[in-house]
Amino acid sequence: MKIVQVQTQAEAGGAQRISDMIGEGLRARGHDIRTVFMYRKTDVYDRDPYADFILMAPPRGLPGQLRAAFGLAGYLRNARPDAVITFQHYGNVFGTIGARLAGTNPIIANQSGAPQSTGMRGVLTQIDKLMGTLGLYHANVVNSSWTEAQFDNFPKAYRRRTSRIDHGVPAPSTTPDKVAARTAFGLPQQAWLAVSSGRMAPSKNQIALAGVLVHLPDIHIAIAGTGPERDAITAFAQANGVADRLHLVGEVPPSRIFEFLAAGDAYAFSSLTETFGLAAVEAAICGLPVVANKLDVLREVLTTDDGEAAALFVDADAKGIAEGLAELVARPELAARLAAAGRQLKEQYSPARMCAGYEALLLSRSLPHGCNPVDHLQSA
Repeated sequence: MKIVQVQTQAEAGGAQRISDMIGEGLRARGHDIRTVFMYRKTDVYDRDPYADFILMAPPRGLPGQLRAAFGLAGYLRNARPDAVITFQHYGNVFGTIGARLAGTNPIIANQSGAPQSTGMRGVLTQIDKLMGTLGLYHANVVNSSWTEAQFDNFPKAYRRRTSRIDHGVPAPSTTPDKVAARTAFGLPQQAWLAVSSGRMAPSKNQIALAGVLVHLPDIHIAIAGTGPERDAITAFAQANGVADRLHLVGEVPPSRIFEFLAAGDAYAFSSLTETFGLAAVEAAICGLPVVANKLDVLREVLTTDDGEAAALFVDADAKGIAEGLAELVARPELAARLAAAGRQLKEQYSPARMCAGYEALLLSRSLPHGCNPVDHLQSA
């Protein structure tokens, strides 16, 4: 089957990691699959042989957005894929429209955020509700029980196209050396170091991690990522005299994320909103004790099938995260218990299982009312 995945922007983010795994897994199953980005934001996919770009820079204003949308439609008409998988809000909307114009069937959308009622996200929610209710895409993938529940008030016609496929989360084939990892990223060898990763945006709340350093004068924090909040985080650290203990290592490509995580003694996840929390689960699987915001979805995905918590859940402000990290420092046995539970998540979130779920949707070609072709995969 010839498949195109539609992403909004090319950068090292969680949604992009998922499409990378789906692409790799479905190619291994014999499918021809490429990913097209509506625009290039960073250079992380420049050398990916399976990646294409509509625009080589972020669009400016409405004219730029229209160029991206029409360019995507033209790309899909020329590619003539057998199926399209879309990601993120704009990717879902414009990918579905472009796929329809190209005569593609099936179209699978991914819900990367809970429904919103205000602002542009509110507008996109209403468009998504209409598209899903009318059946403009054939399946609608959610990645957790919590996310699925957010759509309980949507029309029945929308909900019957919903399928739950938990994210696959990769695990390292070997454990990188901590000393070498710290050297590679320019991090202090002797410090107790908490690491974190993710796009630097207000919703990820990394400024709270800089605030942690005000409360805990003996630890360091390293953050992998880039984004619009970087300058604010740097300014806060300088103003509060903690810049020497805050290490912003920039964007880390997926091929090096395990090396970065190996540098840490713990992982801090301050995000204010998630539908899964891929970065936190990835860190847990790597054996890092996790301190995370006490969101319901994080409690769900960071708990093993045996009911063991793989994270210490706290308020996601500087004080709450600092208290959680301080507890890990003071109680090595707690850190070891969380790390052991985290490693058990490897089988729960197998990338192969995720890819099998997507393949089941793709090969079904149509979704009868009330039928979820991946139910057997979720209970296997």
